[in-house]
Amino acid sequence: MRIRAKFSVTRGDFTIDVDTTVNAGTVTAILGPNGSGKSTFLRVLAGLQPIDSGEVLFGDTVVDAAPSVRVPPQDRSVGVVFQDYALFPHMSVLENIAFGPRSSGSSKKSSHVIALEQLELLGITDLEGRKPSEISGGQAQRVALARALATDPSVLLLDEPLAALDAQTRENVRTELEKQIKLFKGCVVFVTHDPLDAMLLADRVIVLEKGGITQEGTPGELAARPETDYVATLMGVNLIRGVAHEGRLNVDGGGALHVTQHELKGEVLAVIRPESITVHLTKPEGSARNVWQGTVSALSPMHDRIRVTIEARPPVVATLTHSSVAELKLGVGSPVWVSVKALNIEAFTK
Repeated sequence: MRIRAKFSVTRGDFTIDVDTTVNAGTVTAILGPNGSGKSTFLRVLAGLQPIDSGEVLFGDTVVDAAPSVRVPPQDRSVGVVFQDYALFPHMSVLENIAFGPRSSGSSKKSSHVIALEQLELLGITDLEGRKPSEISGGQAQRVALARALATDPSVLLLDEPLAALDAQTRENVRTELEKQIKLFKGCVVFVTHDPLDAMLLADRVIVLEKGGITQEGTPGELAARPETDYVATLMGVNLIRGVAHEGRLNVDGGGALHVTQHELKGEVLAVIRPESITVHLTKPEGSARNVWQGTVSALSPMHDRIRVTIEARPPVVATLTHSSVAELKLGVGSPVWVSVKALNIEAFTK
């Protein structure tokens, strides 16, 4: 079942206005900074937030059409996993999972059979008699997922499904979650602010910024061609704007770069991966066509490398090994030369 969503919602001074399609059998991540409208988007799909204009279709069925149509949540064939999991504290794990089928009209016996099947599917049968207060965060996440799947929904919605977990638990639960949502045959839509979740779990990513969709595509497409500074930062690349003509890119804010895409003309975006940038103390000699001066403004450790932020025209971030930083004796305020080969710059029109 395909979801077609074209709507706007205004809450106080904030408006979210989207127009997108989610195809059946896909896992779609809604990615964006805090306050971008991610949870509002999800609440609209779940039937928990009315829209002010537009419509939402599940397949050929209109579930929202302002102001006349609004199908209630229980009639949408939607399973929801909330950020805080929202498990009923007075019920056992088994009873929590059985709640959905039971409230949909199934008998107590058949609801418990369905719940037991979900427990077995997720490998948590040993939890059936425990209360939510007696299980860990990772276990609660699995129980919430089992409860959402127990109603056999056509659409599965997850709001920050890993946000409440510590780092170690998140890694383990992410692996399990990936396995389960890949088996789900309907539409999966999940909200996250973590690009790693989006890269590892999603087939497609929708980026929301300030209530609007600024980019959508596969994780690979976003990484290769980010179209906003937010997306570029998430993907860990340098995004440079400018005007191209015959292989020369005049950068907005000053500076110029040589690119291999000589056919490009007019306003373009250029992506430079931090690992493609070399940093020198003196002007380098070599084959790189792009060489310019700058000043180190920040150094940040990341795994086995250090991110070096360089104020220049254009400004860039490079990733260097610890030994390279030590050898160059880099620190905040260090004057440096930056170089990058033209073939390592990917320029494109937006």
